[in-house]
Amino acid sequence: MFAIRLLYRFIALFQTHANHHGISLGICAGMALGLSPQNSLHFWLLIALCFLIRLNLAATLISWGMFWLVAMLGKPAFFVVGDFLLNKKSLISLWNWLYELPFFPYTNFYVPNILGQMFFAAVIFFPLHIFSLKAARYLEPAVYHWWRTTKLYTLYRGYKPYAR
Repeated sequence: MFAIRLLYRFIALFQTHANHHGISLGICAGMALGLSPQNSLHFWLLIALCFLIRLNLAATLISWGMFWLVAMLGKPAFFVVGDFLLNKKSLISLWNWLYELPFFPYTNFYVPNILGQMFFAAVIFFPLHIFSLKAARYLEPAVYHWWRTTKLYTLYRGYKPYAR
């Protein structure tokens, strides 16, 4: 009984902040999570940020998985971009200054692959937000109708303590 109640509360959590802006922020947060390595400080800061701001967790998890695949497939390209940025003469003083900061070296920005991924995430964040905001407005009615017709949703709505 406890496991079923926990499952239904978990499903209800995914329905929160299902407005267009929450879905768009969830997609962008999932993109940043998918492109950041799991052993760095900024990954854990992004996880904490996902629970502090109002975003859709379902969109975040789906986007995280998709951009994790992009990160795996694009490792050579991210390495080239990161290596270019690390070896750029005009940026060397910036890298030295950032390395001397107390917590910034724990982000592993000095690894070319990670720097390339974070640079790509920073560059694409706002265009992805605008695109996903427009896509959420267009696709939301169709996806909402599909979700309401799934067997999982009918089981969820039929569960006596949560039936409305």
